[in-house]
Amino acid sequence: MSDYAEFERQLEPTSPPPRPIEMTDADARGWWLLVLAGVALLVIGVWMLTNLFDSVVILALLVGASLIVGGVVEIVALGGAEGIGWPAWLGGGLLVVTGFAALAWPDATLWVLAVLAGGGLLVGGLVQAGEALTHRHRPDWPLQLGLGGFGIASGLVVLAWPEATLVVLAVILGIRAIGTGLLAIGMGWQLHRLTS
Repeated sequence: MSDYAEFERQLEPTSPPPRPIEMTDADARGWWLLVLAGVALLVIGVWMLTNLFDSVVILALLVGASLIVGGVVEIVALGGAEGIGWPAWLGGGLLVVTGFAALAWPDATLWVLAVLAGGGLLVGGLVQAGEALTHRHRPDWPLQLGLGGFGIASGLVVLAWPEATLVVLAVILGIRAIGTGLLAIGMGWQLHRLTS
């Protein structure tokens, strides 16, 4: 084959590369729910970090609200057809149940509140880290893995040190609520951009 024929063959159009993995196939109708839940988690997280010395009752209410909203966000974000399915429902459901338990029993001792919150954080973190590791093709997998790792670490710290002060528990849960809130806002905004 001559050099000219080889050159012409190289100029022939080739099939385009495969489409990058995107969220274009995702159902974007509920984008505003993710943004709203993210804003709620941000507000709760900031409130927890700025009111560190409130009573156990107020902390239990804040913890309960943050766990419920965080569990719903994890179910919505990770439990769909493109997500990890039943593990997300299990982890998010456990966070929701733990949140309702904290709301139903706000005058519980700090130990009970810590065990409830620690268990929910641990399972939620395991689910989020598992989702990140199984979907490494997604652009946000390092962030998901980081948040999952933080959930696992904070759940283990809370479970290992249940008699910690209110300040430690409020800081750990406040940081987690802010991180999950930012993630939910980012995902919701990304879905919104797909619809426009």
